[in-house]
Amino acid sequence: MSDSEPVQEAKDERVDPRKTVRRCGWLSRTRGEQLQECIVLDESKKGARLAVDGPSEIPDHFYIYMTLESTSRRQCRVAWRSGKHIGVEYLD
Repeated sequence: MSDSEPVQEAKDERVDPRKTVRRCGWLSRTRGEQLQECIVLDESKKGARLAVDGPSEIPDHFYIYMTLESTSRRQCRVAWRSGKHIGVEYLD
């Protein structure tokens, strides 16, 4: 590819747009397990992008708490992993 060729950016095909939020969240595999802190970078109705330590150690399915109250718990599935970030889909 030469320098004169235009670079095509990936088209964002999400139905619900993501909104930048940058706030703390907490991950847990099961209820009562010790929580692991994360940063919610952006979020939509259907999912979020999270900054985490050790993304390869995060299970494919887990719960995220947006506050430390149990009523904020949402079940998630990891959709992708890249560097220190993971993309999750909300299942509930």
